[in-house]
Amino acid sequence: MIFQTLDDKQECVGIYCNNNLYFDKLDFPKDLSTTWKYSGHLRERTGIEYANLYIGGKDIKEIVPEYLKDDWGDVSKRLSSFRRSLQVAKVNLQDNCLYDLVPKRFLIEMCEVKNKITEYVLENYQRPERYSYLLRTCQLLEDISHQPLNINKKKLRAYSLAATKQPGSNRLTGLSPYIKYNQFGTKTGRLTTKEKSFPILTLKKSFRDVIDPHNDYFLELDFNGAEVRVMMGILDMVQPSCDVHKFHAENVFGGNISREEVKRSFFAWLYGSKSAKESPEGKMLENFYNKEIILDKHWDGKCVYTPFRKKIEDVDEHHALNYIVQSTAAELTLLQALKIHHLLQSHKSRSRIVCIIHDAIIIDFDKRDERLLTSIKKLMSSTKFGEFKINISKGTNLGNLKEHHING
Repeated sequence: MIFQTLDDKQECVGIYCNNNLYFDKLDFPKDLSTTWKYSGHLRERTGIEYANLYIGGKDIKEIVPEYLKDDWGDVSKRLSSFRRSLQVAKVNLQDNCLYDLVPKRFLIEMCEVKNKITEYVLENYQRPERYSYLLRTCQLLEDISHQPLNINKKKLRAYSLAATKQPGSNRLTGLSPYIKYNQFGTKTGRLTTKEKSFPILTLKKSFRDVIDPHNDYFLELDFNGAEVRVMMGILDMVQPSCDVHKFHAENVFGGNISREEVKRSFFAWLYGSKSAKESPEGKMLENFYNKEIILDKHWDGKCVYTPFRKKIEDVDEHHALNYIVQSTAAELTLLQALKIHHLLQSHKSRSRIVCIIHDAIIIDFDKRDERLLTSIKKLMSSTKFGEFKINISKGTNLGNLKEHHING
């Protein structure tokens, strides 16, 4: 049975189906099968198909069929009008359920149109091969999106007063404290943030100390040289237990080069211009890594197919290698986040993943969960491509993270 959720917040329980609105889970029909988008209060319901995952992040207006464009355009305009009115009235939609703020008649009309669009998508689009992964990622990002950041308002005010000395700090005031990721924001699968989201991915490191934990401290886990290790994994090379850039310094460049120079040379070779790849350092890396093996296996001349079966279309030779590596590294981070998220949930932990910043996973950590630290470390380091060395940091705010060692 096709249905629509009335709000995507977990505490805002409400659906529409069969010309009726339901606001109690116990009253929901048992044969709910298909809807447009996942909502937190549906987590316990298995077997539901979510149409927006079929279209890979496209906006609904991009795929709405011609015969429904007028209907969708009408309800979209009316919804925008309601939102503007609520904004003028200073009603915070994050703290209220949409269905309590707009006429019930409108909800029914909007959901009826959305039902028809949902039905159209499932009839005309193929179910993604990686649907299960897309759904689990969606669920994780939805959980994160409804967790408000603990913003230190005193520090924020201080930065705002010093806006002339700290370029960009004045933009922090008035921001939503919620991180809303777009899992389809890039071709490679790297996360982006949506409009009006807290800009965690672009926030200057000097401003991160305005974010305090809700629990006892932040714990950050990230891969040591994610892209390097992914390349090694694809080539079936043994993962070094030491820092990968020191490994390069000794095994690629003969030891006469600093770690920072090694790191810069690697990324210039992998992501840089043709001249960077033809530099002496680039040629040394070219001799060490047989990129032709990677390209032959994961690029057909037009499309990239990553080790995780992600397809990236319209890729030329210049971008093929870095798309393979970047996409695989980004997805590997998300997969590790999903494992850690599951571990915390299964132990009914107060600790929770608060954000993902590129290849780093940040946990708002409760001291009572420290028995799980060894398991979390092991989950992060165990990958499809071997055992990765990971960096672990700890701090009382997001700006003062310091190296931390976990035994085991």
